[in-house]
Amino acid sequence: MVRLDFRKRIGDFHLDVSLDMGEEVMVLFGPSGSGKTSILSCLAGLLAPDEGHITVNGDVVFEATGGRVLRNLPPQKRRVGYVFQDYALFPHMTVAQNVAYGLRGQPDVPPRVEAVLKTMRLEDMAGRYPHQLSGGQQQRVAIARALVVQPRVLLLDEPFSALDTMVRDRLQHELVVLQEEWLLPIIYVTHSLGDAFAMGHRIAVVNEGRIEQVGPKEEILNCPRSRAVARFTGTRNIYEAQVLEATPQATTLSWEGRSVVAPGSTLAPGSGVTFCIRPEQVMLLREGDDSKENVFRGEIANEVSRGPSISLFFRLDGGQSQDDYDLEISLPIHVYARFHLDTQKRLAVSLKKEAIHLIPEASQGRHR
Repeated sequence: MVRLDFRKRIGDFHLDVSLDMGEEVMVLFGPSGSGKTSILSCLAGLLAPDEGHITVNGDVVFEATGGRVLRNLPPQKRRVGYVFQDYALFPHMTVAQNVAYGLRGQPDVPPRVEAVLKTMRLEDMAGRYPHQLSGGQQQRVAIARALVVQPRVLLLDEPFSALDTMVRDRLQHELVVLQEEWLLPIIYVTHSLGDAFAMGHRIAVVNEGRIEQVGPKEEILNCPRSRAVARFTGTRNIYEAQVLEATPQATTLSWEGRSVVAPGSTLAPGSGVTFCIRPEQVMLLREGDDSKENVFRGEIANEVSRGPSISLFFRLDGGQSQDDYDLEISLPIHVYARFHLDTQKRLAVSLKKEAIHLIPEASQGRHR
């Protein structure tokens, strides 16, 4: 169990963090500069909060209150493994020496190094130097060095950002398997939504020094609690509307002169609300198919190929927005071909009621 509840001021930037985790992979996800690495630094003992406490497996490693630091264990006594983005390997040391570095002065160093090298499939590279290794192999060494100290929690700061896709995918899978075998709490920092989903049991969205939302990854993706979380997780279709009617079965919204039916709620008629729908949830309709919910017609204003998928930028008929488009739609390339969208630019779309998510105006961002 890891418990973070602390505040830290860094210049004009304020960290205000409250987060609990167990034997899981917790992903700290958010844009660059949001405070993710600073959170790791506080947990590892490289940065001291101004107040609050940090607990690892019931052991208080930091505590401060009223401007007085009551406890602040040094990094080497916290038993926290830290894998930096740039690996931080010593170029003049062999693989085995790099891995053994954290065990200085401890007994049984060779067998412990040998065991962790075997775990990371590095036993045949023990005598090599970092410059003789590929990027993926260097990352394995960095992870092995963090694991050899038998950490109570493993911190990974953008560990695979410099690796190609195949190597990154393989290392992510191996880390997930290792976590399940060792029951080791892992905190994984990334700004990549794909990496967050590949690694995380739960995701904590970090925004401007605060935990904006934390929960299972499917919940973070489909039920963002704020506009910021919706934006960070790729829900690009975010709109302001007014509630016309709300029942447990359906909520009727007024959106730029249109009526939109959303899931049921207890919102008050006349109140403002934000609603959103993910680009991949917008449904294309065949000509004459008006049986779906929230059917709108328009034309494709622009499109961007993304390899196996394509993004359509759709302008609704009678649109009042000053933007170049009203909806972003993400399609697999085979659906694009099936609808002949290379030549057919006019079409109808459906915003499925159950795919629409409501964010009340009063919704705030801080959640444990």
